[in-house]
Amino acid sequence: MTDKKSRYLVKSVIKAFQILETMSKHNEEIRIKDLSAIMEMEQSTIHRFLMTLSHLGYIEQNSTNGKYRLSLKLFEVGNSLIHSLDLHSLSSPILHELNKKFGETVHLVVLDKGEAVFVNKLATFPTLVTYSYIGKRCHAHCLASGKILLAYLPQDELDDIIKQKGLPRYTDNTITDVKELKEHLTKIRRDGVAYDLGELEPLVNCAAAPIKNHTGRVVAAASVSGPSSRLDPDKLKEISIDVKEATSTISEKFGYSENRNLY
Repeated sequence: MTDKKSRYLVKSVIKAFQILETMSKHNEEIRIKDLSAIMEMEQSTIHRFLMTLSHLGYIEQNSTNGKYRLSLKLFEVGNSLIHSLDLHSLSSPILHELNKKFGETVHLVVLDKGEAVFVNKLATFPTLVTYSYIGKRCHAHCLASGKILLAYLPQDELDDIIKQKGLPRYTDNTITDVKELKEHLTKIRRDGVAYDLGELEPLVNCAAAPIKNHTGRVVAAASVSGPSSRLDPDKLKEISIDVKEATSTISEKFGYSENRNLY
């Protein structure tokens, strides 16, 4: 950001959002002392921010142990945005059908700032797919849906994401080599489907396909995930047919036409 633009930024607002993001990543109640250490801020300063955020309803304090946690107000704000998107409203009925047919977890994922973001999750409980929740961010290279979103990017954008985010290893099956990943993404573009064979969670497999808008640009990916004991590679190939049909239907609702985009 240029110095000219930075003059107009309110540092206290930036810090408040950094505190909220830090608490979100911590994913559990946190003490002022611990938050102060993570943020490298004085405890008294952290306390003032927490009091303000609590007054606004974005965080709350556990009266028993004195620790702080995010409130549901953040979910309400984010959820109102999700529901205002055509993507959510147009895809939900079709994703519900996928969930109903297979009884496995269905995700809707978008790419934001180089990360895969879960914007919808339909699960049949109990589920082994515990790594995801609405709003969760994740490296894209280790998810079937994330690999879909990477596969259709311009080369320079893909290179930037790999450079900025890296290719960290989560399991023995995670692709961490750039050349191997790019070869993998080429195959995904050719087949129109991506698989995740325990690349984020050792016992969870997944199949995903792209959702395109009226210009043919991939705007999201839908996937079906489940335990590898039920979703072995053969079953995933079978399910991928339905996933591709579902994403094709959603894409058509966005105005995408296969014939139109052949020219």
